[in-house]
Amino acid sequence: MDGSTIKQAQPGRPGIFISESLFEELLHVCLQALPHKAFGLVGGQDIYHPKSIYPCSTNLRNEPEWKAIFESYGEFYRDPDLGFVISAEEVKEVLGTMASRNESFIGVFHSHRRLPAEPSAVDLALNCNPNLLSYIVSVVNPSAPAIGVFRLDRESFQSIPILRIHKRDKIRTT
Repeated sequence: MDGSTIKQAQPGRPGIFISESLFEELLHVCLQALPHKAFGLVGGQDIYHPKSIYPCSTNLRNEPEWKAIFESYGEFYRDPDLGFVISAEEVKEVLGTMASRNESFIGVFHSHRRLPAEPSAVDLALNCNPNLLSYIVSVVNPSAPAIGVFRLDRESFQSIPILRIHKRDKIRTT
């Protein structure tokens, strides 16, 4: 954590069912982005069945209005490569691709290069939609990355269990 106090809500929703290949793709995208942050959107059948990740490349985080917001969270966020804000144009383009694949916009993913796979105070505060899930991949230790999935609201978060589906439909809880 970044030193902020965050209360964790009690889990009460079913887990997400993610294919082993999508799980590995998410890890790969976040590791390949190093030393920078990876971020993007998640599409799927419904919120509990992710099908695709869509890495994004535009980051408005250092535009004056966003930079000031990030830096208001303290010295840690003065690093210009901490945080992300995807441009509206890129979001629109990705949403079009999702629609063409009969997918819904179900979540956002990003990597944490210096923090564990859990929401930071900035993640909570800047969450744009509590109906989306947030996939956070910690790459603090690139040889052992960790993934957490969360439902965020501005003051708390709910951890969502990850149920990995293998080719033979065996489910493994992460």
